Amino acid sequence: MGVTVGAPSSADTARERMVDRLVEQVHPREDTVTAFRTVPRHLFLPDVDLDRVYSGSAIPTKHTDKGDPISSSSEVAIMALMIDALRLERGQRVLEIGAGTGYNAAILAELVGTENVVTLDIDVEIADEARAHLRAAGYGDVRVEAADGWTGWSDGAPYARVELTAATSDISPHWVDQLDDGGVLVAPLLLRPNAQVMVAFRKRGRTLESLSVFAGGFMWLRGLGASGEAPPEVGPWRVTSSRAIDEVRLLALLQETPRLELAEPASWSDLALLAIADESSVVLQRKGTPMYSNGILTEDGSSLAFVEWAGGVLSPRLLLVSYGGPDAVERLRRRLDEVRGRTWNGLRIIAVPSDGARPDGDVIFVCPNYTFGVSTKR
Repeated sequence: MGVTVGAPSSADTARERMVDRLVEQVHPREDTVTAFRTVPRHLFLPDVDLDRVYSGSAIPTKHTDKGDPISSSSEVAIMALMIDALRLERGQRVLEIGAGTGYNAAILAELVGTENVVTLDIDVEIADEARAHLRAAGYGDVRVEAADGWTGWSDGAPYARVELTAATSDISPHWVDQLDDGGVLVAPLLLRPNAQVMVAFRKRGRTLESLSVFAGGFMWLRGLGASGEAPPEVGPWRVTSSRAIDEVRLLALLQETPRLELAEPASWSDLALLAIADESSVVLQRKGTPMYSNGILTEDGSSLAFVEWAGGVLSPRLLLVSYGGPDAVERLRRRLDEVRGRTWNGLRIIAVPSDGARPDGDVIFVCPNYTFGVSTKR
């Protein structure tokens, strides 16, 4: 399967090095590693420098008029984690929602067979490019359709596996309908601002039960399942919160001189878990930069504290930045102490239709289609 190659090329060598790093990073299953060694990523990114292609990093491939990325070739480490979470077996039918360059579909094809993969993209141009890339790489039998992923693709149903490569805050009933009972859905789920989790769900009737939960992040799903309004702009910041905020009061806070203090190390996984657990969590992103910070804004709006990364790549430092009274920063310190270093192995998510019984969980998220019960305790 894929392109037949003669003598090793610079692309082959670079691909081997990328996969060696991937093995060291996330220890994928052996068949997943073989698929990444086989599929030539550069054929899916024909206009990108080889060094960048085989860095393994995420590479945006299409942007809005404002410069915001809307499609990309995902970071290979998160691709491998999601593919392993799917628990694929040869011959299974797989639906991928978010074709992108077609690279992930080719990896799936290596694992289940080209005739068993259907991939969708809402953007006709992106779908056409993915189809061309797949043909060039020897995966022309993969079915590529230009369609809104929220409604799935009933013509190929039922599927043993469904993989969503765009973030969503809800579960489409169409995905559940088109999935075999006992089948697996893997999706990036945004529970709160900056609390995006990657979840592998097993379908049991209309209920979805998590098999695994791990950290990761994707661009928003577009179309019928889109996130809705853009976050409000408060001075030079975009601010996202799961509850209404007083923008005038927040702007006044942010114009004060901040207090800074060094914090103990914490990972992005720690911060995502903090955001899931605390209903006062907020995300701040300075306009014009890709970096964002998450923290806590007190209910009365009198104090704000957030985590910010400082220093270089080799010696990053974690800062606590606070404004107003001490309540937010004290709460943020406590939350960081609670979540720091906790593994996600014990995180459990149950999703049930929102018109039915409430699921178990110490944190509940109600969405139009599905309600999520999250157990965050050890």
